[in-house]
Amino acid sequence: MLFHIKMTHSTDNCPAYWPQDKQKKFFAEAEKMQEVAKEMNIDIQFMLAGVGHTMFALIEADNFNAINMFFSGMGLKQDYQIEPVGKVQDVISAFKAELAKK
Repeated sequence: MLFHIKMTHSTDNCPAYWPQDKQKKFFAEAEKMQEVAKEMNIDIQFMLAGVGHTMFALIEADNFNAINMFFSGMGLKQDYQIEPVGKVQDVISAFKAELAKK
């Protein structure tokens, strides 16, 4: 399943403002994110940083629990909006298949 994820954190929880030792630890862990995701059978299709302490990701995972476990281990307090999504072409194909049955 594909999931679109919007992540937001406050200025107080932003790694850019953390003490240097905490920043180093966090960024070292963040650099291993792809490796950890693969071990959990998660495919990070993209992860982008936006304006205002916001990040976006498109992640493929077997289920919501895998994503929950992945993000809970990140060490960054954030709010998450997780939405299951599908490729538009797949949605169109599904509708066309249903129409063909009628």
